[in-house]
Amino acid sequence: MNSVLYSLVIRNLKKFLRDRASVFFSFLSVIIILLLYILFLGKMQIDSVTNEMGDIDGIGWLVSSWIMSGILMVSTVTVPLGAIGGLIDDRHNNVLDDFYVSPVSRHTIALSYLISAWVIAFILVCVNLVIGQIYVLSQGGELLSLFTLVKIFGLVIFSIMTFTSFFFYLATVIKTRNAFGTLSTIVGTFIGFLGGIYIPIGVLSKNVQNVMNVLPTAHAVTIIRSVYMKGAVQEVFGNTSSQIYNEYARSFGLKIVIGNFEMQNWHMLLSMAVFMLIFYVLSILKLSKSKL
Repeated sequence: MNSVLYSLVIRNLKKFLRDRASVFFSFLSVIIILLLYILFLGKMQIDSVTNEMGDIDGIGWLVSSWIMSGILMVSTVTVPLGAIGGLIDDRHNNVLDDFYVSPVSRHTIALSYLISAWVIAFILVCVNLVIGQIYVLSQGGELLSLFTLVKIFGLVIFSIMTFTSFFFYLATVIKTRNAFGTLSTIVGTFIGFLGGIYIPIGVLSKNVQNVMNVLPTAHAVTIIRSVYMKGAVQEVFGNTSSQIYNEYARSFGLKIVIGNFEMQNWHMLLSMAVFMLIFYVLSILKLSKSKL
């Protein structure tokens, strides 16, 4: 990273972290989901699973891991969105005009916003991960192993880059704060549903499930859950039939089935990679024809 790019990234990081409102609203969806599960939905889900399977050791660990892995995915969407909002603010405040008259390439300026969004998202997602592990422990679960944490970090970074590509492209199209604020509100409202977090995907109609299962949010949360919940799944379903686990996995989003086709993890990773590549290419084409 050259010195100019490094300076721009640091500048963007400081600008975002000094804005407490931006940091708070990046966490708002996560806070809402966490409070809903602590106060209401968590107990309901534990009761539901217990009614289906009986009072088995590890149910609290299973449900809390399901919740926290979902929240982890949500933050890989909402935090990059909040961080990319700095580009809209700089355009509105004519800061970009100052950059354009400097001897800094437009691509360097664009890359600085991308890198700062990645860094901000990773830092705040790590905070969520720590909070999540504390909550899992409080529910009788166990800490993730070092190897599992490494895999989680890799998946989180990949998910952050995937959704940042989409929001960065939208930021090159959206010109006003109000429009971007509306986008943030819409994303914050629906991300819990799109990720199958407020309501387990299995309770929805088959057609709705098929639509949701083609979205990158479903792929990201499914892959993260498959790693995050592995210990809890082994604890709860280790001595049961595969049919019981498969029913749970399909109902609670640990597996994705579109029609009669069951997606494997590599299918989901490939889907996210294609999604990311498409919007990075669109962003490059947009930047080559106009200003940020």
